[in-house]
Amino acid sequence: MDARLTEEHERVQETAREFIESEGGIDLARRQIDGENVIDDLWDELADLDYTAITVPLEYDGFGEGMVYLAALLETAGRYALPGPLPETAAVAVPLIRDLGTEEQRSRFLPAVADGDLRMSVAVYDDETEPLPGSIQMGVERRGDEETTEFRLEGTKTLVPYAAETDVVIVAARTRESQGYEGVSLFAIETDHDAVEATRMDSLDWARPMYELSIDGLTVGEDALLGPLHGGGSALVTAMDRFSVAGTAMLVGAADRAVELSAEYGNEREQYGHPIGRFQAVKHRTADMWVDMQSARSLVYYAAWALDEDEPDAARAAAATKSFAADRLHRVFGDDIWNHGGMGFTWDHDAHIYLKQAKSWRNFLGSPEANRDRLIDSRLAAERKR
Repeated sequence: MDARLTEEHERVQETAREFIESEGGIDLARRQIDGENVIDDLWDELADLDYTAITVPLEYDGFGEGMVYLAALLETAGRYALPGPLPETAAVAVPLIRDLGTEEQRSRFLPAVADGDLRMSVAVYDDETEPLPGSIQMGVERRGDEETTEFRLEGTKTLVPYAAETDVVIVAARTRESQGYEGVSLFAIETDHDAVEATRMDSLDWARPMYELSIDGLTVGEDALLGPLHGGGSALVTAMDRFSVAGTAMLVGAADRAVELSAEYGNEREQYGHPIGRFQAVKHRTADMWVDMQSARSLVYYAAWALDEDEPDAARAAAATKSFAADRLHRVFGDDIWNHGGMGFTWDHDAHIYLKQAKSWRNFLGSPEANRDRLIDSRLAAERKR
C-alpha cells in the first residue's frame, strides 16, 4: 500500500478545516454540550459540501469513496470534536445498506443520505455492561405465512449514538436462539414511529450523545429486514470494525490538536525565566504524545485501506487500531492536561472535551483487552492453518 494521503485527500482536509473553523470550530461542540442542537443546521452544511455523499455508491448519487477518504475527513472533524452522526451514517449504515440491502432499500435510503435528507445510526447493545456479541439480546418474533412475513420487535437498546437526531437506526436483534453473531438479523427502523422512543443517557461525552432506544411492540414488514434472515452477524462485525476505525480517526485528529496545544502552551508559559517547554518533564512528555498520535494515525490509515481492499488482515488491523489507540490516545489527552498544569480538568478547556471523548470511546465496541484477545485468536487461527 501507499501510506501517503493523496493530494485530493489533503484538499478535503484543508476544505473541511476551513469550513469548520468558519462555523466556529470547537465552539460547535461546546454549544452541543450546553444543550443547543447544532446538528440540524450543521448537517445541511455538510450535505452542501457533499460530505454526506462520500461513501454512497456512484449510482445512488454519491461519490463511491471508501474508508481512507472518510478517515481523512473524520480526522479533521475530530480536531474540533465535530458533533453529528457522520461516522454512524457514512462508515456503518451506508456500507451495510450497500452490501446487504435490496434494490428497493438502496434506492430508498442511499440517495436520501447523499442529499443530506437522511441521518442514520446503529443499535447493537441491549446491556451496556455486557461486551459484544453477548450484549445482543433482543429477540424478534416472526409472524405471517409464506406470502406475507412480519417481525415484531420489543425491548430496549442502549448506547445508541445520536438516536434522537437520526431518522433511521439499524437495530441488531436475534431472530432465533443463538450465541455469538450467529442468528443475528438487522432491521432498519424509523425513529419517528410511535412505538419507538429515544431517551438521552447521562454519558461521559456530552458532545456525542448516547441514547436508550425503547421499542414497544413495533411490527415491521420484510422491507425493514436488512440482509438475510439470521445472517446479518458477519456483516455487522465488519461494520463495527469500520465504526472503530472511523471513531479512532476522529480521536487521532483530536490528539493532533492536543499535541499542538501542549507545544503552544509550552512555548508561552514561563517558569524560572524560561518557557516550560524547555524543561525535560514537559518536552519529553510532548514528544511521547506526538509519537503515540503518529503511531495511531498510521494504524488508522492502514486499517482503513485494508477494509477498503477487503484484505485478509482487515479485521486484525481494525482490532490493533482500537487496542493501541484506546490506551495510548487516552494517555495523550491526559498528558495534555498535565502539560497545562491541570487546566484541562474542567469543561472550560478543550483538553477536557478530548479526554471525555477518549474515555467514552475506550470500551465502546470492545475494550483494548477484548481487541487484544481478537488479535491473539486471529494469530492462533493462522498458526493452526499452517
